[in-house]
Amino acid sequence: MGTTEGWLFDAYPEAQGMRVWLVERGGRRRAVLDPWRPALRVHGGRAALTRVLRLLAGLPYRAETSWVSKTELFSGASLRVLEVRVPVLERDPLVKRLAALEVPLYDADIHLVQVWHYERGHFPLALCRFALDGETLSGFELRDDPWAVDYELPSLRFLHLAWAPSEIAGRLDPSHGSQRRLLLSVDGRVSELEGSAQQQLETLARRLRAEDPDVITTDWGDSSLLPELEALSLEHRALLDFSRDRGRAMGARKDRTFYTYGRAVYQGGARYLFGRWHLDLKNSFMLKETGTAGLFEIARIARIPVQRAARCTIGTSLSSMQMRWAWDRGVLIPMDKQQAEDFRPAGELLISDKGGLVYEPEVGWHRSVAEFDFSSMYPEMMVRRNISPETVNCPCCPENLVPEVGHRLCSKRRGLVPSVLEPILLKRAKYKALAKAGGPHAADHKSRAAAHKWCLVTCFGYLGFKNARFGKIEAHECVTAWGREVLLRAKDAVESRGYHLLHALVDAIWITVTPGADLEELRLAIEKEAECPLALEGVYEWIRYCPSKEDARSGVPGRYFGAFTDGALKLRGIASRRRDTPVLLKEMQSDLLGILAKVSPGGELKALVPELLQIVEEYRLRLREGRVSADELAIAFHLSREPGDYSHDTVSSLAAKQLAAAGVTLHVGETVRYVITNASDAVKEWRSRPLSLMEHGLEYDQRKYLELLERAAWEILDGLAPPPAPEPKRRAAPPTRALELPLGW
Repeated sequence: MGTTEGWLFDAYPEAQGMRVWLVERGGRRRAVLDPWRPALRVHGGRAALTRVLRLLAGLPYRAETSWVSKTELFSGASLRVLEVRVPVLERDPLVKRLAALEVPLYDADIHLVQVWHYERGHFPLALCRFALDGETLSGFELRDDPWAVDYELPSLRFLHLAWAPSEIAGRLDPSHGSQRRLLLSVDGRVSELEGSAQQQLETLARRLRAEDPDVITTDWGDSSLLPELEALSLEHRALLDFSRDRGRAMGARKDRTFYTYGRAVYQGGARYLFGRWHLDLKNSFMLKETGTAGLFEIARIARIPVQRAARCTIGTSLSSMQMRWAWDRGVLIPMDKQQAEDFRPAGELLISDKGGLVYEPEVGWHRSVAEFDFSSMYPEMMVRRNISPETVNCPCCPENLVPEVGHRLCSKRRGLVPSVLEPILLKRAKYKALAKAGGPHAADHKSRAAAHKWCLVTCFGYLGFKNARFGKIEAHECVTAWGREVLLRAKDAVESRGYHLLHALVDAIWITVTPGADLEELRLAIEKEAECPLALEGVYEWIRYCPSKEDARSGVPGRYFGAFTDGALKLRGIASRRRDTPVLLKEMQSDLLGILAKVSPGGELKALVPELLQIVEEYRLRLREGRVSADELAIAFHLSREPGDYSHDTVSSLAAKQLAAAGVTLHVGETVRYVITNASDAVKEWRSRPLSLMEHGLEYDQRKYLELLERAAWEILDGLAPPPAPEPKRRAAPPTRALELPLGW
């Protein structure tokens, strides 16, 4: 027997239990075995349970059974269920056989490593004192807290792998082109692996053994780099120890396309390591938005393995937090959603299905405007009003009505959702304060606050998600109803004090203020009457609300840009913020806005027009003279269907079809980048060209890009400069050939 102190680094199932990798305080990395058996619970009548027991008796291994009492979430009733424990690798096959018997199953399909964390009471990267019996983990003492604001993490060794970028396709998925020069970097030192494929593999194997990294980060490692290196190693019989556990090859998960808020999202197949982590920087929303600090934070509070947390949706992390809460309190976790929407007349559905409240903005340029944001409005509503699937329309609290929709909320028992969200709100507030205060760890605090923000952003939609285990649409409706009520109260508070409301958008309000106005007094008054925390986002020196393309007199909610009094810009909905806008046009808008942001307090914006028009003219000249690169002109096109399924031959769909014809496998949800070569060419295939196929110089449609440039410029200059004179119609011009420019010009 012995003990060691360190961090729980990695875990994965084996025949005898969970293989656990520790990073000890002294720096040693070691693997131990936790002989754990997962539990699943079965409920049903006598006949059904008899069939279950008969199936268990015929298994080739011993299944441990016992009767336990657990709680059903919605009714609060105590149920007596059969608990079954089996070897860890036998659980999923057994669940499939039990599901065929059509008996209610609970706690049966949770990710094995997650449920191991739930039951053992620890989490990824937890600091513990481990009790060891040889190489077997016999116990542990947790010396960490997932809700601690400051915590110690192990010192991890990182190694990065990437294909060297070509001059044209630097930001493309390598599977859309051909890039075969491998780069390896450690501690910022980048080296290119030279020689034949065999020699590069041997060098890589040698470096992996010498560096022994804990984390291998990659660019496009899931979709391209690691699969190709694995295939090459088999072809050349060169052993690459990507996993620290030499008895395990790389784990793989298939790619997938899922839909969120009406948009298809493609996620490349994952490549997992054992005893090490593989993090693909190009295939991780969390890494992109929060960096490693935010990713580690989410893994800790959600009890999700780091490699999985990097690739799963925020909804999956939030669901894990809910399941962990249920597990700790003996609440049964169903395999599938069990609550159907209540039957209601059509009139009630029309009232309840309204969503957030919006006051259309007043189109034009405005000076001295204050923006107030309700801090995490919807999560705050859930916590303050106790909105949760099991607390909606309870029979015990008929008097606690939700405004407008008439649903009832329980005031006698605390709901699952507010119980999960409250510590997230509190911890995020602490991190935001620490980040604002500065200090050596301010960047990490900001990243962790961002990770919590995404959990809070997701929690509202997850209430109405069709597959949420604890979801219920009536809870979703309660949140939007209270949100509308809060905004109406805020509007009344603003106008009763003589201020003018310019715009309101779900959880934010814009108010015209006069110099010297007591904004803190106003903030406190609105917060008190609306009963929701309110923060001053800032005061704009100027702000522009953009008109609708269909009606210039009508504003577009969420489409505006402005400069705060400190010069900071805020942009929403304009070309600079859209994914499909070419880099060249984003740079032009950035230059224009940078000039406008420097206007002196009370200064005349129109005085800057000559300088702004000069900037636009400089960009026109670049297009006319060919001083542009393919990367600057590339337009991003998000695939909403398979390339062959597009019936209209637009420049976007034609680019996707060209890639498919060149042998590139494209998936719904992927992004294709292309250049418009000649938008009106009689030969359809010559109208656009995918970026990854532009290997012999750049040709582009000058007139089309000038048209896009004018549109992007006018989006900023409208209301300041006179509208540009329409260009005379001319015959189609041949495409412009760009100058041969050095990489990165």
